[in-house]
Amino acid sequence: MDRKVDRRVAIPLPYVLSKDWQIPADKFHHSAAASVMDVPLACGLLSETEARITSDYDATALLGELKAGVWSAEQVAVAFCKRAAIAQQLTNCLTEIFFDEAIARARKLDQEYGAKSSPSRGGRPLPALFGLPISLKDCFQVRGHDTSTGVCCFVGEPAAEHSALAALLVDLGAVLYCKTNVPQSMMTGDSDNVFGRTLNPRNRLLTAGGSTGGEGALLALRGSILGVGTDIAGSIRIPALCNGIYGFRPSVGLVPYSGLRGLGPSGTGGVHSSAGPMATSLRDCGLFLKAVMRADAWRYDSAAVAVPWVDDVQQQPGGRKLRIGVALTDGVFTPSPPVRRGLKQAVDLLRGDSSVEVVPIDLPGVGLISRDLISYVTLSGSDHNYEQFARTGEPPILSLQVGGLLSVPGTTLQVCFELNARRAAAAKKYLALFRDKGLDAILMPPAAHTALPLDRWTKATYTGLWNYLDYPAVVMPVD
Repeated sequence: MDRKVDRRVAIPLPYVLSKDWQIPADKFHHSAAASVMDVPLACGLLSETEARITSDYDATALLGELKAGVWSAEQVAVAFCKRAAIAQQLTNCLTEIFFDEAIARARKLDQEYGAKSSPSRGGRPLPALFGLPISLKDCFQVRGHDTSTGVCCFVGEPAAEHSALAALLVDLGAVLYCKTNVPQSMMTGDSDNVFGRTLNPRNRLLTAGGSTGGEGALLALRGSILGVGTDIAGSIRIPALCNGIYGFRPSVGLVPYSGLRGLGPSGTGGVHSSAGPMATSLRDCGLFLKAVMRADAWRYDSAAVAVPWVDDVQQQPGGRKLRIGVALTDGVFTPSPPVRRGLKQAVDLLRGDSSVEVVPIDLPGVGLISRDLISYVTLSGSDHNYEQFARTGEPPILSLQVGGLLSVPGTTLQVCFELNARRAAAAKKYLALFRDKGLDAILMPPAAHTALPLDRWTKATYTGLWNYLDYPAVVMPVD
């Protein structure tokens, strides 16, 4: 089954770019046009209304317009389906396309809650995410669609039911319309697999990141303004960095995770992945988390943590300043000049705020933590991956080979005990860092570099630290 052909067929003819803008299938790696950021508005496929809907709002503002009846759910769904189709043709960012289902659902929402010209919406309270289009990383199950996670052997196996988060989002009124590309194995910084490679829309000679690279590219082109990824070593934050968007990795359990397809053996434990939002604004990450945390997520996932959402952040007691620790480096890899400039810009802004105190810090033990994180995510070695590849004779992608994960041996039970002991010791050390210096947060680069050429992203020391400790972490772009 040719999944590339399937996706081309799934894009309605009116949404197809002219030949001038289409990328030949055999030219994904070497397209002449480095940036395609201007194409969605320049290609002529979007009407003036559709361009406005997809360009002028973040998710929070658009949701307000939907609830006020300024736009119908169907109008918004059509606009984002068209823009996602454009993004797909430019960057190969989508895996599963179900635009027709999304538009039909949006139309049903309009009918159920009243037409857009009726502000009262029939007197019925609107669901929290009424009519808001949300894209999902491929590993989330959506009923009736494949969850191949970039591996050939899972193609042609449509999901029987939604994963927990997909079901919750539907119940909250969201409109699911596509799933996005990932690397083979979901464990590298380049989203390349049976569907082909996702390219960075800002420079198609660079990686879009991984493992949630399809979301990153789609959001950068505003084919989505709110998507959901997963992160076990930086898989939300690395694509956010590469594509100039926001990506938030919550602590494990805050967002329902059950029903996702992971590519490692079940039950291995250790460091767990978490699901979180990717967006075009920071407040949209809050919008997503607020909706999920107020939705009794435990009803969808027994492992979900019931933490109440707090709307108003209280001022520091006694007028105490907010203390931000600044780490210029992770102590392993020195940041490149562009990264240092961006960090300095952020630090200068903080120092200009009289309510903030900047505290220089060093991050202890990151090198060992990074090595132990790799041991955790390869507890069973690579046999499981090779077994999946062997089912169809699929070769491993280049970035997976370059990263070395396929050559890491499995771990003995005794070594696993030692890993757990070192992780507990590191947790105490970082708790002491926060406590002894009175820190409220840490500001640091998300990587030592910006987006890299294809198949070159092999290290995740900056991002993986916070997965190892299970701390929340967010990437924010710096202009």
